Amino acid sequence: MYPWLQVFQNQLKESFSQARFHHAQLLYGLEGIGKSALATNLANALLCVNTQDEMRQCGTCKSCNLFNAQSHPDLFILSAEQNSIGVDEVRALNEFIFHSAQQGGNKVVVIEQIEKMTESATNALLKTLEEPALKRYILMTCDDLSKIKATILSRCNKVQVNISDNHQIQSWVGQQGINTALYPWLENFYDQPLLLQRWLTHGSLDEVDNMWKVAHDIVRISDIAALDNSLSKDPSLLNVFCRFLMSASKQQVMNGQLNFIQYQHCVASIEKFLSDHHDVLGLNRTLSLSNLVFGLQSAMKQD
Repeated sequence: MYPWLQVFQNQLKESFSQARFHHAQLLYGLEGIGKSALATNLANALLCVNTQDEMRQCGTCKSCNLFNAQSHPDLFILSAEQNSIGVDEVRALNEFIFHSAQQGGNKVVVIEQIEKMTESATNALLKTLEEPALKRYILMTCDDLSKIKATILSRCNKVQVNISDNHQIQSWVGQQGINTALYPWLENFYDQPLLLQRWLTHGSLDEVDNMWKVAHDIVRISDIAALDNSLSKDPSLLNVFCRFLMSASKQQVMNGQLNFIQYQHCVASIEKFLSDHHDVLGLNRTLSLSNLVFGLQSAMKQD
């Protein structure tokens, strides 16, 4: 269990002991906060046959061994293998949850990134949420609560997973082997510690650092191909780059280097770039990136 998640685990454990634990838990928060890890720990605790009344895992019972071997028959995990979760997958989930538990205890469903459900899949899930069966639990994660239908939200207990202590995260990040003194932008991602860990594992920290440097020197950037090549190495870098551009633009306003009109033009260019890449399939990224960079340069050079 990641240290910053323990408070949420304890809160849910307390609600369980007081018979207030909702059958459908929606864990939402930023990418890289650890929602999946929290859902996994909760699922293990709910399935453990030795400590079900306390909602914690003993680690030694048959159920815990099956869970650790990723072969527990009373656990169903659903995630978006492509870009969406379809209705057939949810129908399989519904069939699973209403059958008897093979281990004689709880049955648990974990749905990753529920916002990726199609409309028909969402409708298929509603009946299960509306008519909860005894000792059946659905644990869901979500990166963007605004993309979830109100009919789903109204049937869940919503838990916002966030960071309350940056010093704890700074310490943890240092323990992972990240030199916090090397990267001036690092603290901007203390609310996404597992994203930092992923960049470290994939060797992407220097690429992110380069994105930060480019964003703060965008007016002199001319090699679009090199920038595009850097962004293509990790899909997460595109959003990060835009985040750095927004931050750099705000900083220039504070320093008196940009006026409000220039800043508004910069924001519009960045938002259009992000919108295009999220909504338009097959978009020529190099051309779009060129339009972004030249648009920002033009806005910044205006009198």
